[in-house]
Amino acid sequence: MDELRIRKAVVTDLQDIIRLWKRNIRTINTASDIADLFHPFKKYYLVAVYMDADAGTANNGMFEGGRGRERVIGFVGGAIRSGHGHISGIAMDREYRMNGIGKRLLKMVGAEFLADGFEQITLEVRKSNRNAIRFYKKNGYKKSYDIKGYYADGEDAIVYEKKIKI
Repeated sequence: MDELRIRKAVVTDLQDIIRLWKRNIRTINTASDIADLFHPFKKYYLVAVYMDADAGTANNGMFEGGRGRERVIGFVGGAIRSGHGHISGIAMDREYRMNGIGKRLLKMVGAEFLADGFEQITLEVRKSNRNAIRFYKKNGYKKSYDIKGYYADGEDAIVYEKKIKI
C-alpha cells in the first residue's frame, strides 16, 4: 500500500523538483536557475512523496529497514521577497492533480512563512492559466494586479496575494 507524505525538501530532491518544474510549468528557467532558487530558500521548499511500500530491496532510495522507496510527485517552492512570503513554483505530476495535495502543500508552506513572521504570500500566474487561477482562488488567494509582458514569451502575469494568520 502506498502512503502519501509531505516533507521538507532536501538537496537529493532537487532533480525531482527540476523535473516537475520543467514538465509542468511553462518557463524558460533552466535547471541551474531552479537550483539557484532552491539553495537559499530550501527551508520553504516542500515535496509530496509517495512511499512505495512494496518497492525493491533495502538499498537505493529505500528507507531504513527496507520499508519502501519514496517517489516525489509534487512540490511547492517558496522564497522571501520584499518582506513577505512568495510562491516561486508549485507543480504536481498530472496523475496526482485534483486530489488535495496541492492544497496541502500551499497550507504547509504558508505555515512555514507564518512561523517566520510573514503574514502575506504572493505569487504570479500566467493570465491564460485558468486552472491555476481557479486553484489559487479556491485556496484564498485574491487578485492584486497585472504585470504586462512578465513572461519571456510576452504573456502577462496576474499577481495574487493571500493574508495568512494563525
